[in-house]
Amino acid sequence: MPPIGRLAPRVVCSLALAFAGAVSATHATEAARPDAADTAAQASEPEPFLPAATLVQPALLSGPDFRVVPEVRVRGYMAQYLIDTKYGPLRADSSEVLALRVAELPALDALDRATRSQAFATALTARGRKTGAAVVNVLAHPVDTLTGIPTGVARYFGAKWDLWTGRAQSVADRSAREFENKGDPYRAPPGPMTAARDAPRDAAEARPEKKDRAWYARAGSEAERETKRYLKYSQQRRDMAKLLGVDPNSGNPLLAEKLDTLAWAAVWGNFSAGEALGQITGGAATVVSWTGKLNQYVLETPPEQLREENAKRLAKYCSDDFAVRQFLRRGGFSDTLRTALAQSLEALAPQAGCNDLVELAAATRGEVEARYLVDALKMLEREPDAHGGTLLVVGAALAWRTHDDRLLLPLPVDYLSWNGDLATFFEQPAFAVRDKRALIAGDASLLAQRQLTQRGWSLSPRAPFDGAPAYVQGDFSAQIRPQS
Repeated sequence: MPPIGRLAPRVVCSLALAFAGAVSATHATEAARPDAADTAAQASEPEPFLPAATLVQPALLSGPDFRVVPEVRVRGYMAQYLIDTKYGPLRADSSEVLALRVAELPALDALDRATRSQAFATALTARGRKTGAAVVNVLAHPVDTLTGIPTGVARYFGAKWDLWTGRAQSVADRSAREFENKGDPYRAPPGPMTAARDAPRDAAEARPEKKDRAWYARAGSEAERETKRYLKYSQQRRDMAKLLGVDPNSGNPLLAEKLDTLAWAAVWGNFSAGEALGQITGGAATVVSWTGKLNQYVLETPPEQLREENAKRLAKYCSDDFAVRQFLRRGGFSDTLRTALAQSLEALAPQAGCNDLVELAAATRGEVEARYLVDALKMLEREPDAHGGTLLVVGAALAWRTHDDRLLLPLPVDYLSWNGDLATFFEQPAFAVRDKRALIAGDASLLAQRQLTQRGWSLSPRAPFDGAPAYVQGDFSAQIRPQS
């Protein structure tokens, strides 16, 4: 064979192409081997954009007064939906929140019609209100343009959160914490109920002029009247939510604004919630069909009583009174979600782990993280052998050890993609047991399924729990397009 330098250029080119093809074929063969798939580079994937129809059933994607943008972004293992409604755009940062927002639309319609009723016209004009019905422009990836996009629940699988209940503490340490909070570890910000309580005695002598002070800091009958109005407003708002069968603590900004507007109008116009909504709905009990999903106990019980009774529930299983009080005032939990967590904990009756749970809950950021913990407990409630076991906080996520030493890991996520953080999370010593099962509310990528099964996990995708969204049933077969 002549030296390469003496070969015709066309021959050299053909040899190069043949060599490249052989190398590519070799690499493809190696990549197809099971051991090659486990390399660090291959055992990771970006979170995808997915067709919404591959995640939830059609009833949650379109209706007479709404439609969901067809493609959703998965961020922090949760799908982020954008909903077009005739009242304005809504964002839902998980499939569960999507189901809630869709279920709230009939009540939103009733409130919208009530704001246009003659009975409330004068009061609404006096208070003023925002109007408008923005229509979302459907783009390829509309969520990319939204600000403040939450990170889903990725924090649970990242670095361990800084918890104090698992550390040894002296009496002096605990006393110092209490002292720093002046005996009130969840000191509320200044407001109608706290301004006078926190003011030092000598400050009363140097009070600013009346015109420079907020209404709740003023002495005399004016402050008393305003406080009574505020309390009446809160009651009116709860009454309207009860009549409509919606959560008074809903994170729906459109619903919250209309509830606020009508509640204040009722106070200033001396109307009752029943009178206003009865004129519009002709029977408030039939406004929504999902009332049964809402905890009626929350609708019937004043917030102060809710906190007191939740504290009693938690005291049965938590020994750290400070952590319980923190949870009852802090974190991403509403009173509705706190009640759900306390009731699930009471149903599960864990032998240990309550202190870590409530401290973790107090450190949550927003509704999606709070719902993750609530749903994790609800998933465990559906397991017949989970009751009376041990609750574990592994890293910053919940797990459960049964009486026969089986490990259950509830994962109330929409879509589980595999990455380095998950790999580190699942390598923790607490998971080094033989019998372990992961309960996944939604779905998991093929890579995530393979990595988990290789680590000894059995998987239960679309594991049911009370209040779960209407996920698509069957095998996941959509084309996944990674984020750019």
